[in-house]
Amino acid sequence: MGSSTDRNQALRLLNGLEMGGLDPSEGRVLAEDLDPVLVHVIVRFLREAYPATEPAARPVLERVVALTNAYPGIVAQAREGEADPITSWFTSEHTFAEFRHRGDVLIDLIVAKLES
Repeated sequence: MGSSTDRNQALRLLNGLEMGGLDPSEGRVLAEDLDPVLVHVIVRFLREAYPATEPAARPVLERVVALTNAYPGIVAQAREGEADPITSWFTSEHTFAEFRHRGDVLIDLIVAKLES
């Protein structure tokens, strides 16, 4: 498992899951190299910004499930990120839903915090 805070790599994973066009094997490669906090934030953001009760969320959630089912190590990595103090800081100051359609701002915020 990686610890990269590469903004572009995180955005490729987020955008690929959110908008499609990301093969699960490519998603695995991207996720495995990222810091666990980024992996957790991306997965949780997509699950909260696209609730299952919303019909338009179905394709997004299906892509997230396909990735996490195909590569269980990503789930472990996300759990590791969930336990990080940066995640606690973020959830005490923000909600994931406030970043819907602003994933780049979310990634920038988390990367800046990880690198500080």
